[in-house]
Amino acid sequence: MESEVIHIPQGGLLGLLNGEKELLKKVFVDRGIGLDCIDFQQNIVKFPQAYVGYINFPMRRIVIDPKHEGIDLRHILRVYYFLYATEISDLDDPIYDVDRGSAYDLVELFISELDKVAKKGLPVEYKESRENLQYLRGNINAVQTLLNKRLGRREPFDCSFDELSKDIPINQILYKAYNKAVRIMDTGKAALLKRDFAGVSEIYDIPDVKLNINTMYCKKAIALAHMILNDLSVSDYGSQTYGQNVLINFDKIFEYFVKKILISYSGDHNFSYWDEEKRYAVCMDSDNNEYLKSYIPDMLYLCKEQGNLVRAFCILDMKNKTSKPFTNADVYQMFFYANQLQSRKVILCYPSCEDRNNARLRFDNESFSLKKIDGIYINLAGDTSAEFKENINRFINKVMAVL
Repeated sequence: MESEVIHIPQGGLLGLLNGEKELLKKVFVDRGIGLDCIDFQQNIVKFPQAYVGYINFPMRRIVIDPKHEGIDLRHILRVYYFLYATEISDLDDPIYDVDRGSAYDLVELFISELDKVAKKGLPVEYKESRENLQYLRGNINAVQTLLNKRLGRREPFDCSFDELSKDIPINQILYKAYNKAVRIMDTGKAALLKRDFAGVSEIYDIPDVKLNINTMYCKKAIALAHMILNDLSVSDYGSQTYGQNVLINFDKIFEYFVKKILISYSGDHNFSYWDEEKRYAVCMDSDNNEYLKSYIPDMLYLCKEQGNLVRAFCILDMKNKTSKPFTNADVYQMFFYANQLQSRKVILCYPSCEDRNNARLRFDNESFSLKKIDGIYINLAGDTSAEFKENINRFINKVMAVL
């Protein structure tokens, strides 16, 4: 019997059935989500605003839909492909056509792509090896070889040589994702794929991967692997039965999406962002303990640093919201950033499910150094790669026109 499917909006409320509370608690802990959103007395959860995805309970599946009408999880999946498939990708690629198949089963999608990669053959690269051999191969290391002969070793030739190896970052990432998903895979399929990873190391940290023309066939599998490693958790229902849960921080994904668009596709090299927060004040509490206050804008344009002085011509911030633009909290935040960085312009970037005109906020107080804030929308909807490419280019043009 198929599980009941219940759709709730991003940030929505859900009444929990018997046994679901403890399962959900573990899902949240695995994803680093605080438990204060669960009312343990009334068995109600208010899902965190930033997250979309799905959770599989033993008797039902909860799908958390994006709060933007016309955008579903398949569109979020496309953004993931854009972020992780390759550093700069062809926007005409069919990978950006929204898949109307079973996109709500991440493991099924990943295994399907992994199977395609395995049938073509996992990518290999030449790696340098060094071994003691009974015969000459590659380059001989004379000093060690002479020492081995004097010691009477059976394999005296110390040789350095290149050989093809599967143990490369692409395969290590795929293998790590495979090991996470294996519990909810078909046993036969899992065993077959396991053989393909013979000789591939298990890793802890996820390495950076740059695809080339010879490894481009792995790009969809790599993107799905990142999604599994970042956003998937597995619930144990007992009796060797498991359920998969996917919770995606849509706010963060949207921020990374806009950053990659402007840095990689705008043709303008003046966009940048910080990797670490910068100090702006020192606080002292009532016990005379000092601590630092810091800040970090999402993105900057024409940022220049001279010693401790940092300036930026424009500040860009990503706001994944459906409400009217320019909430007071956002305006206060941007006004502080602009004052701190002596910026003349501020752009707030919003997602949309349609092509929308720019918005603009003008301050009545003419003494303010910041005169206005612009709001620019990017359309995340559309089911084809052509629409996806058009929406990206239209967004870039809007930003550049404001700058």
